[in-house]
Amino acid sequence: MTDQVQEAWADALADEIQTRYPGVRLQLGIDPGPYLVLFWILLTTSERGQGLGTQVMKHLIAAADVRGVPITLSPSDKFGGDLERLHTFYRRLGFVPNTKRGKIGSARESMVRPLHSPAPPTRRSHHRPRTRQPCRNGGGRARRRGRHPPRGRRA
Repeated sequence: MTDQVQEAWADALADEIQTRYPGVRLQLGIDPGPYLVLFWILLTTSERGQGLGTQVMKHLIAAADVRGVPITLSPSDKFGGDLERLHTFYRRLGFVPNTKRGKIGSARESMVRPLHSPAPPTRRSHHRPRTRQPCRNGGGRARRRGRHPPRGRRA
């Protein structure tokens, strides 16, 4: 995809989020890699701590995962947020410190959320499929109809 297509997608995603969550302001962009960059996000003081930021970030993360683009950001206290709380918040959402920052081809921001694909369904090795046991009373129909008490139990 061209840079223009990626930038248009990032702009459309920002518009979609701001329409869906009135009062939220953010700026998105694309860095080479490509990386979806969250340049800034702003929630009013009264909206903080109520789950709105988590909803917005989950929306952003889902869109980036579908598109196959990692997200980068640099938490800042520039808009009145507590820097330590922001780091904790973003770590909880899967962001990690960008240890490759400054290297060629890596993201410029301080935190990155690598691509996450949905986990494939796992089979439980300890679980065996249930098999029907032959029944001595005509295939078990009488027991299911309640004519005979269940085996192994005493009244």
